[in-house]
Amino acid sequence: MSRRVMTWAAAFGVAASLLLAPGVASATGEPVDPVTATPAPPAGGDVVVPDPQAPERADPRVLVFGDSISAPGRYRAAATTKHAKAWWAWVAEGGGMDARDVMVSAEAGSGIVSRGDGNGGGMCTGATFGDRLDRVAATRPHVVLVEVGRNDIWDCAGTRRVPATTAKRQKLATAYFDRLAAAADRHGVARSKVYVMTAWGSRHSDKQVAVTALYENLVRARGLTWVPLASLPKDQTTDGVHPTAKGARTLGSWALSSSDLATAISSRGTRPGRVASGSSVRCEGLGACRTAGVAVHGYGKAAPRVWGAPKATSRHYVAHVLSSRKRPAAPVLASDTPRGWRQEAVASRAAVQTSHPRAGDVAWWPNAPASAAAAGGHVAVVERVAADNSAVIVSEVTGRGRFRTVRYSGASRPRGYLRFAAADGSPRGVVTSITAKRGLVAVRGRALDTDAERRGVRIRIKVTQGGRSWTRTKPPTRFAFSHRLSLPGLRPGAAVVKVTALDAPKSRGKNRALLTRRVVVR
Repeated sequence: MSRRVMTWAAAFGVAASLLLAPGVASATGEPVDPVTATPAPPAGGDVVVPDPQAPERADPRVLVFGDSISAPGRYRAAATTKHAKAWWAWVAEGGGMDARDVMVSAEAGSGIVSRGDGNGGGMCTGATFGDRLDRVAATRPHVVLVEVGRNDIWDCAGTRRVPATTAKRQKLATAYFDRLAAAADRHGVARSKVYVMTAWGSRHSDKQVAVTALYENLVRARGLTWVPLASLPKDQTTDGVHPTAKGARTLGSWALSSSDLATAISSRGTRPGRVASGSSVRCEGLGACRTAGVAVHGYGKAAPRVWGAPKATSRHYVAHVLSSRKRPAAPVLASDTPRGWRQEAVASRAAVQTSHPRAGDVAWWPNAPASAAAAGGHVAVVERVAADNSAVIVSEVTGRGRFRTVRYSGASRPRGYLRFAAADGSPRGVVTSITAKRGLVAVRGRALDTDAERRGVRIRIKVTQGGRSWTRTKPPTRFAFSHRLSLPGLRPGAAVVKVTALDAPKSRGKNRALLTRRVVVR
């Protein structure tokens, strides 16, 4: 063993021995779940900063920031009887590097929002990722790996974990990635050689999509490199969170296949490498796919517009499939791009999000895979899922209007999945604007009847002012509506407008109130 390896190994051994010494409390990476109130198993992990002189500058210098999924209290550069080989060790070896030379700053429970558990000090008594950014200056790396996000579904209230708010997560993450990019610039690390990823298991998979969607957007906007990782299946984790030995190897393999990390490490951060697209077309064109025995979901007979989406777009195809089911799904109404589908579908409770898909779910990308050639994101229908969640086969329509089935994995894999619930048959809708002036009210919006879409939806509008009221029911419209009501006697001042979508006669469901709003008549 070389002197530099001995130096680093010795530092590593001291930190590990302190962590495991009798009488030292083990760190807990997963807090008590406020929902289930069940204690999570110990995660282990500590903060390890090696001797800055080892390894030597002439060799690859890789710094890993992480939480308990990366921490040496649970994972090591090589497997032992008590510790699995770390995911970052597999990555290092993929770049031709001795994994013992990897420099690790990892703390159980730590996140961008959440404070970690220190060296066994207890929940929320340690540091955040932002608190540990000085390790970049101390270790002088060529390549930085940041494994972050799993703990950021939580915040700290004193020494308790509480759910993190979306607003606080966005504020702190924006500041952290600004500081991370500045630290890279200051210490000579190319921004493209700062790799950010989120490792996730099967627990809280509904929250994974929102966290990673936010972080990917912030990372890419700053010129850092996002590494998309699928969520590990339950049988590759010990507790739905922490990887088993097999799970750690899977994470390392996914990180290598979804990025140019191998070249970055072997070249000491001086060269970019080729990243495989990860997409493989199985068939293209309705006729060819039918001949190949692929289900095309009756798309050849689809209506010209579905859920307001024009034909030959990914939104149109997915909306057609969802609305053609025996029990149609609730529509996405407010978004004109696939990118906006996730937030709109979840906010309107039309769907839940997950990172563990099954056939029939909707695959979602905030930025379309290159081969899909589409703007504003992309959506597709999941047909099959690999047993280890590493790949999906989808049916889709590209930006060029071509139907096809594709296997996606690696860098091109979907960033999340939407699981739509069957609607009860009632109409759904959204009011986008209300304007009022003397004698006139105008209402605009979108609505459809989930089990009678082609029949359109009648919109009833009731306006109340003082002791008077006016009610108008408009003829059926399909999806977008714009109604102007002449109301003699409506005066300047306050009024209340109530908008209701009426269920189609002899169909399932009931009338649905879309909005009640106080307006000022000019």
